[in-house]
Amino acid sequence: MLGRRSARPLLVLVVIAALLVGFVAVDFRLKASTIAIARSQAQVAGVRLINTVVNDRIASQVRYEDLVMVHKDSSGRIVLIQPNTIMLNKIMASTVLEVSNSMGQMQDDTISVPVGQLSGINLLSGYGPRIKVRIIPTGQIHVEVQDKFEQAGINQTRHLIYFDIKAMIQVAVPFMKESVDVSTVIPLAETIVVGDVPQTYVNLTGGGELLYPYIKK
Repeated sequence: MLGRRSARPLLVLVVIAALLVGFVAVDFRLKASTIAIARSQAQVAGVRLINTVVNDRIASQVRYEDLVMVHKDSSGRIVLIQPNTIMLNKIMASTVLEVSNSMGQMQDDTISVPVGQLSGINLLSGYGPRIKVRIIPTGQIHVEVQDKFEQAGINQTRHLIYFDIKAMIQVAVPFMKESVDVSTVIPLAETIVVGDVPQTYVNLTGGGELLYPYIKK
């Protein structure tokens, strides 16, 4: 009889410990699942923000003639396409600044993930309490200028200049964080080259060394 009574406190402690371990495990899995879902939402939000900023504040004010210098011979044929590196660097610097300032405002944003979405059942995806996930801009913003020629018709070639932009943000719940890579390609300017593509051409591809730290307010 005495042995049973002395064993009860130990049994209660074991049960409590098991419940605590179970709650911690469930909480950890819930947070991990929440972050996994929030990653995709944060990535979409980051790409949308970068596209909006660059299209509205940069690309809309840039012309093809601002980015390259086209040289022709006496017959009017294009013999050289040369990048305007000074203008390109200015535009890239402005792009980094605009994107950095806009992404800096994301640190006040949160993503709401319904608990029902964690079940993986489509019918429940929009239901249940919502878990708040913070978005934290971090790291560096990398802007690289790229270009390509592509066939646009008979004896016509399209020359497209675009930005390849990469950034990094984090999604966070208490005691857990995960980094999210954000990458997008944004057309900057284009033109149609009539006739043969010039044999002499200075490739625009590059600018990878133009790397700026994230600018915090």
